[in-house]
Amino acid sequence: MSKIAVKYTTTKEQKGVFQRKGRLFFIFMILVPGFFFLVLELALRALDYGGTVALFIDAPYGYEQYYRCNPNVARRYFTVQSVIPTPPHQLFLKKKLVNGYRIFVLGESSAAGFPYSANASFPNVLYRFLSATFPEKYFEVVNLSLSAINSYTLADFMDEILEQSPDLILIYTGHNEYYGALGVGSSQSLGPIRPVIRVFLSLNKYRTFLFLRDCVGWIRINISRIFYKGSVVDPTATLMEHIVAEQVIPRNSTLYELGKRQFYENLDRIIEKALSRNIPVLVGELVSNIRDQAPFISVEADSDQSAAELYRRARECEARNDYDSARVLYYRAKDADALRFRAPEEFNDIIHTLCSHYNIGVVPLKRVFEQHSPHKLIGNTLMHEHLHPTKEGYYLIARAFYDAMKERGCISREWRTISFDTVWREGVTPLDSVYAELVVRHLKESWPFQPKGVPNRFADIFHPKDSLEAFAFRILPNDDYNLEAARLELGKEYEKRGEYEKALAEYRALIASLPQEIEFYNRAATVLLLQKKYNEARELLTRSLTYKTNPFAYKWIGQIALINGNTSVAIENLTKANTWDPQVVFNLSRAYYTVGNIHEAESYYKRLELIAPRSEYLAYLQQLRITTKLKQQKF
Repeated sequence: MSKIAVKYTTTKEQKGVFQRKGRLFFIFMILVPGFFFLVLELALRALDYGGTVALFIDAPYGYEQYYRCNPNVARRYFTVQSVIPTPPHQLFLKKKLVNGYRIFVLGESSAAGFPYSANASFPNVLYRFLSATFPEKYFEVVNLSLSAINSYTLADFMDEILEQSPDLILIYTGHNEYYGALGVGSSQSLGPIRPVIRVFLSLNKYRTFLFLRDCVGWIRINISRIFYKGSVVDPTATLMEHIVAEQVIPRNSTLYELGKRQFYENLDRIIEKALSRNIPVLVGELVSNIRDQAPFISVEADSDQSAAELYRRARECEARNDYDSARVLYYRAKDADALRFRAPEEFNDIIHTLCSHYNIGVVPLKRVFEQHSPHKLIGNTLMHEHLHPTKEGYYLIARAFYDAMKERGCISREWRTISFDTVWREGVTPLDSVYAELVVRHLKESWPFQPKGVPNRFADIFHPKDSLEAFAFRILPNDDYNLEAARLELGKEYEKRGEYEKALAEYRALIASLPQEIEFYNRAATVLLLQKKYNEARELLTRSLTYKTNPFAYKWIGQIALINGNTSVAIENLTKANTWDPQVVFNLSRAYYTVGNIHEAESYYKRLELIAPRSEYLAYLQQLRITTKLKQQKF
């Protein structure tokens, strides 16, 4: 018995040892990979791998009090594209002013203003309308819209947006729901399971995850090159062509219904998050070109209800002047189009359902566009192609959101009357129209307007017909030259030719595009000064000071005040200007002599002798000194 007992005891002890070793080995197996990934994460952060993908980052040097929209933020959603969409270049204050009113705009390429630059986008036009209506307020209309994204991206932005104390959120989204990044028909899709997608998005903050994701993308691209004699990133293809995986999504199909559910759930999440923080929301109805854009893909399973047949019948009704029937058929044809580049009307139903549920405003864009279209048939008068508005269309969207804000009592109960047309036209020029036309012509040389896979040769065969087209055309194939650079160059050219009104128009459009960029105010003011429009120059320079201190602005505000006989205002501003500028020093000395402050006048007189001993201003001041001293002796 004793031997057996000993043997049993030994076996039990051995089991305990094995169990402890097993636990240690298990812990070791967990800790080693964890430690490896921790070190890798720290190393990638130290190397700043991929840069930050936060929505907001610090603004460039000289604008330290501002945040900017991160041009790299779309890396969260695009894994294999060499070129990713970027939000409009915008700044907003890190600390919102007491008299500030901050609006965030969520949307896709239509909300971003394609095919124009920021100055013609509806958020920018709305900003100008609001600033003219409430000049005492400091408005920030921050446009977070991106091409080729959908409601997943916008829902992902919400937590970061709410940290920035918004006063209002405006939404115009839905056309990219199927093909935008992470959409059910997108090449960037992760499938229809929303929790999986949300986990994916939450992991994007880790550099290790970005690194592994980029490795997978690199492998995918190179496998495509080896096995398919090509690449998933054809340089002549548009982002639109890259992003589409499922070309045919018939109405009521599984993917179609998944897209509807995706839109409903994400929009619901966006609205609910905003309202949980008491942030009001306005959602715009979706509009598109129903009359002049034939369906891209018609599924012939039911020929009487196919997109092509419905569109043909709509044309027949319009030819008979039966516009009401034509309108109904055009909408049905658009909804039956199996290539889902235009949101179906069921998305507008979803918008109305959610807005009714949460008691928030719907902006009636469909009605507005119909009212401004011949026979209420939305077509090429307001749309460039299938869904991007003309600049007149963007004006209508801005007006509609403005009217909705006014109706719901946003900002104030009292709204000043303004000239909408004047405010709008001060921010756009003929260059915008020419540039937009070229962008659209370039777009239409690609799929889906041309057969898939056909190279886009527009840039190779186009020949500009005049200097304006030449300026605009230089932008298309050049990543280092944009519309703002072309506009600035054109403005300088107009100045050289003495065409001051045209130069001023381009500089005002630049101010509309980038209101924090001081150089554009200074150039516009210089043109106004050449025209002796001193009060207009003063107003413009005063506005520039709300964004950044600027010696040029202080100099000319002071000198204009001196011209107008307001010596105290002149001195106040000139002392903030560059006191190494002989003209500033001369005017300060002159101003002080005028008010009888001989001590300060003499100080600046001696300074002028020091920094510009041959200045023509000295002779004038010498005479002024004599006159001033004689007056003092007389009294």
